[in-house]
Amino acid sequence: MLAFYAVPLVSLFLCAAGSIAYLLWAALRRPSPQVRWAVIGAGVAVLGYAGAMVYGLAFTDPVQVCGQKTLDNDFPLVRVRVNAFPPDVACYWTDSGTYGPSHPTALGTWVMWAGTGILVVALSVILIGRRSRASRWVRAGAIWSPLAAVMIWVTGVGPAMELSRTELYDACLHDKTVPPETKLIRIDVRDIERTVFPPSLTCTYSDSEADLLAPERTGLLGCGVAFVAFTGVALSQAARAGRSRPGIRNLPLVNEGDS
Repeated sequence: MLAFYAVPLVSLFLCAAGSIAYLLWAALRRPSPQVRWAVIGAGVAVLGYAGAMVYGLAFTDPVQVCGQKTLDNDFPLVRVRVNAFPPDVACYWTDSGTYGPSHPTALGTWVMWAGTGILVVALSVILIGRRSRASRWVRAGAIWSPLAAVMIWVTGVGPAMELSRTELYDACLHDKTVPPETKLIRIDVRDIERTVFPPSLTCTYSDSEADLLAPERTGLLGCGVAFVAFTGVALSQAARAGRSRPGIRNLPLVNEGDS
């Protein structure tokens, strides 16, 4: 209950204090709009992460974050899983096998990602807008391709690597029964192999194999190829611009009387 009542009040106080500090900084420094959005995004991301971790309670007292399922404690808490990044507090109750775990701090996680998106876009605009020998679209590709790879890893590969053995088994069963209308009498999962690089999560059945991270691995490969290509083009453009820049030559002076 402490987390339920205290977190909104602390969040409102931090928002008010941060807004006052931001207004004073903007009035004194008069930064550009892009810098303003970068600061706003950074502040929102930090506040969202802190809220997702319930200002430290997720690490010091995770049971307090989950609270109580019902007033009469019909579904007592079984365990709590805390993931530092991406921030996630998962509460497992006795009925979680049917309905899945609850995530009481999911809103803070979404706020963190929203602030991170604003920060990344603002910084990208600042970097792309700077004077450079490479064209803007090439610099944009070189900036956004690794960011896309990081997003794929954080949202797809990272959570898969942190699954328990039971959760991996359930994921293999789910992949075998897609679409849900498929009716199978028995699914035999013989082995589950997990590798970090290249990322793969291979489920070995009695009749076949399936890699659950094949789309994510393809996306990471595409982002890597795009980054190398854009970086190469940027270096090539900068080299050509440096060679084609004419040196300062002494031109003959023309007297006004010669015209």
